[in-house]
Amino acid sequence: MASRLVLLGGALLMGLWAAGCDDGETVPPPDAGTAVDSGTGTGDSGTVDAGGGGDGGGGRSDFTCNVVKQDGCAAGQNCLYTDLTDGGTGSRCFPGACDPVRQDCAAGQRCTYVTSDGGGTQRQCVAAGSGAEGSPCTLAADAPAGQRYDTCAAGLYCKDDALTDGGTGFFCRKLCHATSDCASGDCNTVLRLPGTDELPLVCGAPSARCDAFAQDCEGPLGCYPAANGPVCAGSGTLAPGAACEFSNQCSPGSTCAVSGGVGVCRTLCRVPSGSPACSTGTCRALTNNGDVGACVP
Repeated sequence: MASRLVLLGGALLMGLWAAGCDDGETVPPPDAGTAVDSGTGTGDSGTVDAGGGGDGGGGRSDFTCNVVKQDGCAAGQNCLYTDLTDGGTGSRCFPGACDPVRQDCAAGQRCTYVTSDGGGTQRQCVAAGSGAEGSPCTLAADAPAGQRYDTCAAGLYCKDDALTDGGTGFFCRKLCHATSDCASGDCNTVLRLPGTDELPLVCGAPSARCDAFAQDCEGPLGCYPAANGPVCAGSGTLAPGAACEFSNQCSPGSTCAVSGGVGVCRTLCRVPSGSPACSTGTCRALTNNGDVGACVP
């Protein structure tokens, strides 16, 4: 039986964004009891041009820990994505009181992002709200003086979303480190919160499926193998043979495959045979991607 390669991290680089991800600053929800004017659209979380977010495939990447696996950090720290000074996207370890995905606070409390009157935002254990996933939310009316957080239940965050009438609504969305944390959809939407360098993620709509050989995504997107099959995502520029950390750092028609613990951009091929075939190397299957493989030496 042919051996199978795995995608490094089984993920797409969040700095290159899959189609439909939000990249604008997250808008705070209204105070409890305050109506949202759905016709005015207060704030704009935005829909990213999937080819223009993050480092565009050409900037420096600096991943000092693994967000998906939550590996590489000391006790009391979380691995989270962050913006780099050169415009790229990386990850690093951030100290904090708790983990908003794992929800490691005492019973009756939740871990969430709390903003203080001084403008800082940090992860804290606070009283759990009651808002279920997908339900409307506001700022909690019973928050201690000088603190602001929302009315969502543990594991959720109040996220602004565009409404069909052009306005803005606020709904509880599930926080995640990886798509396996999501009951539906993908872990592909970033929260940009004022007062912190952390870029936490929430579950969003599934990324569009595609044909990795036909490259049938709408430009400027490329079709890349991912954890559960090929999806449309922002295109990278790294050529086959270049070191990589995520699938869509590589140019369309290739992917970041790991063998022996090292990620390298490899040209796509069809397994067990067919077109396209490898001009050099051997076509080996990519885990969970059907007949899509990669050419390896």
